[in-house]
Amino acid sequence: MGAMTPTVRANVKAWECDIMAHMNVQHYLARSAETLGPLQALLELPPGTGLRHRAERVLFMRELRNGDSFTIDTGILALASDGLTTFNEMRNIDSGAIAARFIIEFVCTERACNRAIELPAAVRRAAQALLIDPPADLRAREPLPQPPARDWATAQALGLFDTTRGTIEPWECDAQGELHPRFFMARCSDAVTHLQHHYGLTPEYRRLRGLGSAALEYNIEFHRPLRAGDGIITRSGLREMRGKIQYFFHWFMDAATRETVATVETAGTLFDFESRRSVNIPDDLRELAAPHIKRFQSPVTGH
Repeated sequence: MGAMTPTVRANVKAWECDIMAHMNVQHYLARSAETLGPLQALLELPPGTGLRHRAERVLFMRELRNGDSFTIDTGILALASDGLTTFNEMRNIDSGAIAARFIIEFVCTERACNRAIELPAAVRRAAQALLIDPPADLRAREPLPQPPARDWATAQALGLFDTTRGTIEPWECDAQGELHPRFFMARCSDAVTHLQHHYGLTPEYRRLRGLGSAALEYNIEFHRPLRAGDGIITRSGLREMRGKIQYFFHWFMDAATRETVATVETAGTLFDFESRRSVNIPDDLRELAAPHIKRFQSPVTGH
């Protein structure tokens, strides 16, 4: 197996940081998506073909703050008949700490007709040189119970409420005319704030206790592309509170057809705003949240 390849070198801008005084999750996804250009160049992807996100797992490990400089290195974990799986590692160059890891499953597409195709033989050969072993300390994804279907009817039956509503704008789309991962993640960030407000974790609650919140992990499945003009609705739920961690889920749906277009599982934590260290979930917040927890029975691993 080969070594990882440098694909991104950048630093955190003030406008990329949020109210938690660290880089917002959408910009992690934006920087990770930038690895695609160098990767396609290394693979010598033929004109008229592209790589589309099919699934992405993000592990947030250390926060990045205004002015921090970082690099991203990339390798390929696996090849499939119609695509490949990449591994990106984002590292703070001053501290040396790993800030985030990204495991992305791509499908190869023919851009003119927007359909999945087999990975070209020449691309497969080039990809062989970029294959790597996963890091020994890469934690396995935890299987989570799921309902029989993650659709509009199930959302209605569970009493899930809207956590985002809106329209995909042209400037949010990538070179293939599809919603860019950055702006998908921005909607996830929006959804979390509305969900937390629903069960009592309001800005006022955080302010009085000196608490911030941070994402730990996202597992995203893209079921079909979103394009400019598409209306979108997100239904979200609180899955569990365990130790220091809150677990959420989001189902993104086409506003016109009510088709599920993406599903997301995410975990987050609270931290002391001064020490920047994670803290246990307060007992009173557990009590506030308890009536809103959605429990499922059948474990499904997903992607």
